[in-house]
Amino acid sequence: MVYHTQNRYYNFYLYIGKISMKLELDLSFLYGSTILPECILIVCLIIILILDLISEERDTSSLYFISLMGLLISIGLLLFQWNDKPIISFSGNFQTNSFNRIFRLLIALCSLLCIPLSVEYIRRTKMPMTEFIIFVLTATIGGMFLCGANDLITIFVALECLSLCSYLLSGYTKKDVRSNEAVMKYLLMGGISSSILAYGFSWLYGLSGGETQLQEVINGLINTRMYNSSGAFIGLICIIVGIGFKLSLVPFHQWTPDVYEGVRFVS
Repeated sequence: MVYHTQNRYYNFYLYIGKISMKLELDLSFLYGSTILPECILIVCLIIILILDLISEERDTSSLYFISLMGLLISIGLLLFQWNDKPIISFSGNFQTNSFNRIFRLLIALCSLLCIPLSVEYIRRTKMPMTEFIIFVLTATIGGMFLCGANDLITIFVALECLSLCSYLLSGYTKKDVRSNEAVMKYLLMGGISSSILAYGFSWLYGLSGGETQLQEVINGLINTRMYNSSGAFIGLICIIVGIGFKLSLVPFHQWTPDVYEGVRFVS
């Protein structure tokens, strides 16, 4: 009798232990996930797309509320993860630490301010609100992924996600001739800069022995003794030129005034 009672207690404690471990794993996924703020924005983006597709009436207030709630939740999660230790996840492709959390938080805050400030203008000009929210959220996701990117491919894809939405936002006022000119110049210059940047990345990839992670690229260049070669210099020049066009740094800034002139939201 005593044996059966002890066995029951043992099974009960074992069951409770399994439940607590499962809850602990679930909580670690909810609060310790490295890309959970970005996943929240992706879910909000999918919800906005579905609601815009199935709803007959254009209820922009609900879409506006969903986007703001997603941004607020992402900011709250970033603040909650502020004291977490640096983590390298997804096979070294993404890194989170306190430094890049600052920039992810700034990007989310800028988007949180951008949407309310633009709503009144969009309603008065009777332009589609859904497209604007989708472009802003997608650009936010790309920028946040770019802050934690630890891989050449991840950097390029996140940067293009941010850039493409910037092109679309530049040509958002379709009926304006200046806006069409701005998006055409922005798209051409952005395509050229992306090609140059990808070419520079390919040089680093080849010279490092086929590595894409940033630390492994550095180690590969040291191991192959190609860090002082002309190929590494060409790759570095192409990367600087590509990023210079993206950020409109001197002397790659000639296209910027024409683009800013055609963007009504800036003026």
